Amino acid sequence: MGKKTMKRIPVIPRNITRLTIRNGNFSHVNRETFDNVENSSVTILKLKNCMIQFISKDAFKGLSKVVEFDLSGNNGLVPEVIAESLHSLSVSRIKRLYLTHMELTNLPKNMFAGLISTNVSEIYLNNNFIKSLDGEIFRELIHLRKLDLSWTGISDLNYNFTGLSSLETLSLSGTWFSKFPIFCNGNQSYLPNLKQLDLDFSKIDSLYTPLKCLDNLRTLNLMELSLRLLYNNTFSKLWSLEKLNLDRLGSQFRKIEPGAFNSKSLKNLTFSVTSSFAFNTTNIRKFKLQSLFSNCNQLEYLDLSDNRFQLTESYWLKLFKPLKRLKELRLKNAKIQYLPTFKQNVFPVLQKLNLASNRISSWEESKPFNEIKSLQFLNIRGNRISLINKTSFPETWNNGNGSFRTLLLVGNPFSCTCGIAWLRQWMETTDSKNITTDKNIWRCSISNSKVLEYHPMQTFPCLVTYIVSSLMALLAILVTSFICYIFRFQIKLKLYRCKSRRDGYNLISNKGYVFDSFIAYSYKDLNWVKNHLIPKLETQHHLQLCIRDRDFRLGTVFSDHITENIEASRTFLLVLSDNFARDKWCKFQLDIANHIGISRGDLSIIPIILNDISFNSLNESIYNVINNTDCMVWSEDGPASELFWTRIVECIPSSYSRNEIRDSSASFSIQTFDSEILT
Repeated sequence: MGKKTMKRIPVIPRNITRLTIRNGNFSHVNRETFDNVENSSVTILKLKNCMIQFISKDAFKGLSKVVEFDLSGNNGLVPEVIAESLHSLSVSRIKRLYLTHMELTNLPKNMFAGLISTNVSEIYLNNNFIKSLDGEIFRELIHLRKLDLSWTGISDLNYNFTGLSSLETLSLSGTWFSKFPIFCNGNQSYLPNLKQLDLDFSKIDSLYTPLKCLDNLRTLNLMELSLRLLYNNTFSKLWSLEKLNLDRLGSQFRKIEPGAFNSKSLKNLTFSVTSSFAFNTTNIRKFKLQSLFSNCNQLEYLDLSDNRFQLTESYWLKLFKPLKRLKELRLKNAKIQYLPTFKQNVFPVLQKLNLASNRISSWEESKPFNEIKSLQFLNIRGNRISLINKTSFPETWNNGNGSFRTLLLVGNPFSCTCGIAWLRQWMETTDSKNITTDKNIWRCSISNSKVLEYHPMQTFPCLVTYIVSSLMALLAILVTSFICYIFRFQIKLKLYRCKSRRDGYNLISNKGYVFDSFIAYSYKDLNWVKNHLIPKLETQHHLQLCIRDRDFRLGTVFSDHITENIEASRTFLLVLSDNFARDKWCKFQLDIANHIGISRGDLSIIPIILNDISFNSLNESIYNVINNTDCMVWSEDGPASELFWTRIVECIPSSYSRNEIRDSSASFSIQTFDSEILT
């Protein structure tokens, strides 16, 4: 029994703005059909597959509020009837009109004459039997911005773009074009404002000349074409092109020239060839693909999924190095087995990396992610990863302190053994580390149980192994630490003596210096200088030292005296302490010594650390000395003290023989020095 014929649309609640009637039976539509719509709030009206055979001329007169009207699927209507009925929409607010799946063939010249006074901006005629495109039909629709003619019978034998100059989006997907359409009208363009062009699934099998006359085109979709090769500069004359989709080109594709993607504007590129094309060493050399992206400096998104990648690390880096602005890289199902190192200087701003459905099993030694600091998203689903441990990812990922936010690992055959202990512990805390994962569906390879349900520390073999290994490691650390502590000074002394015998003393030739060493110290450390330094270096080793409280002449400007005496000294010995770091004159002496050392070239600065220096007291000059120089630390312990004085004496060359007794007039006794200080 057939459906009951409907004469009018039922009463509609006033708050309804969208009304869809599908698979109804209206047969004949007139103004009475829409009585209950005229005073409603409906702005979107769809009558799809409603078996409409006829529409009266005034049927749509009351639809003044409708902005979107859909008559798709009513294949009993002929174009002439539709054209006449559209006149009743002339006072409406119509912006979008859908006439799809209606078996329309040839469109009359006046098809849309009734919409000339409207603001209609989008017309959808896809999935019809239309065999030709005459742009003159749409010329008077000055607000028309989008025209969808996909999956129609239009071919490169019967099309004319004249009259479509206002278009911004044109869809010709699934049409019968065997060559790229010609958009040039002499030196001008038929579609000067076009921003998006869709030619997916068409019959185009070659792009042998550069595409042009689409100066404002932003997006070009060429998915599933039967191309065999891509030539140099195919897209270089599309001056504004930002997005290019060459997805699933098919098994017939064989060659790409190195300048095929040359573009100064391209930001988004998808190039996949369903596993028939290989980025391997042979093709890289044969087609010079290392320069494939050399002229794509603006590229931010790159999808090379479904190609085969079999590259050495050096070719990886050469291929991607020009892409300094790349933020997202997709390499799904690319047969990748070994990961390269994603170096920071090659991928400085990369945020998303998709390596799903490859053959990756491990990367323990290469540490591919340690250098890249900007990565936020990593998808390695569906690989062959069985074990993840602490060194698999950077430490910042493990503790959640870096920029990384999402890790997807489902579909890998995890080995639920003792080796997965660290991963299980990490899984328990990922939520608190601001890292999103799909851990709830990770599964063990053998049992197919969830990884979250496996607790290695609750199994006896893992527990015994963990305890034994921990105890052995602890014992080894304790024994080693104890031996090193007991013989610490003997070890230091032995190492230093070996170094001295190997390298010899670093002697400075005699150039007539007055002093062997200038001693820089804080007045608060004077007792140590009197009681230890002078007796050891002057009395015992006969070195001539410059001691400011003893050797500076009265009446001389202090800063000048410092400079003169440092210049008259072979070496500069620093007695570093917290007192020294707080003394501005001590800092001044160090700055002067650095200056003289640079200009003279042979002034050795010898730092010794008397006691700890607090962080608040540390200044840049002292920090540089400690950081860049081998410092000697004072200790009263016997062996350590012997090593300390031995190293100092060897660092200070004397003007005299080490065994020669100095003239008494050129030296001071401790008693004389004490009296001078006290007075």
